[in-house]
Amino acid sequence: MRSNFVNKTKWYLKNTFLFLFNPLLTIKNKFDFDFLNALQSNKKFINENKTKYEPLNVELLKKYSFNNENTKSYSASEHLNKVINAEYFNDLHNYGYGEKIIRATSFAEMNYIKTFHLYPANVFAINEVLNLVERKSLKGGMILDYPSGIGNIFLYLSKFFENDLFYGVDNFVQISEKDVSLYQKFIGNVSEINTIDYFYEHKNDKKIDVLISIELNLNLIIDNILELKPNYIIFETFYVSRFSHIKEKLSSKYDIYKINESIIVYKKGNF
Repeated sequence: MRSNFVNKTKWYLKNTFLFLFNPLLTIKNKFDFDFLNALQSNKKFINENKTKYEPLNVELLKKYSFNNENTKSYSASEHLNKVINAEYFNDLHNYGYGEKIIRATSFAEMNYIKTFHLYPANVFAINEVLNLVERKSLKGGMILDYPSGIGNIFLYLSKFFENDLFYGVDNFVQISEKDVSLYQKFIGNVSEINTIDYFYEHKNDKKIDVLISIELNLNLIIDNILELKPNYIIFETFYVSRFSHIKEKLSSKYDIYKINESIIVYKKGNF
């Protein structure tokens, strides 16, 4: 009983503090204190890693046209209004906190982000993969998306990489394997998508250059991600910044390569 009282008191005081220092933002976001805490955690984490901070940008992506990929992905998704988590797959741009976090910054390209059939953080993830390509930091290894959902990020990445470098990991709880396969069939079977156990059994000898993990509680998969030993990992910042144990696990094997309000990129360290 005492611990519950203490926790509730801490929660109340913390939210009172957030309101006093951000009254307009609090009101604008309809007193969504979970969101405000995510913003506050991001700000603190970024301040702790100022030397790694680079503002949100999509300059590399803007060198290319993705009209065909956008059209193909939207067309291939018409059946997703009946899947288990249709709310996510039918409204990728506005689901969760991804877009709200970006709008809370001075980033001026939100309309461009919304042209993609992607959850917003995934657009920045692709930009960072291209950044790694330009810097010749990739070694010909695989690119994993975990969780991958329908695997739409691979449709965009297929503009730059051979399809045999892609692998999507999912447990098919939010969307059935059948619905994922149907989407992949419509876009040309760009990527294989299967469970983590299947990957361990059939693909575990493959080297992984980049692992992208967006829009999922990392408590559920962080140990699996570390076991895969990718050279680079891309997360949503607020899925890391709020959890000290996640940061500690990552810092034991990885260094922060780059951070902004939407995503954080880790690079395998020499530990």
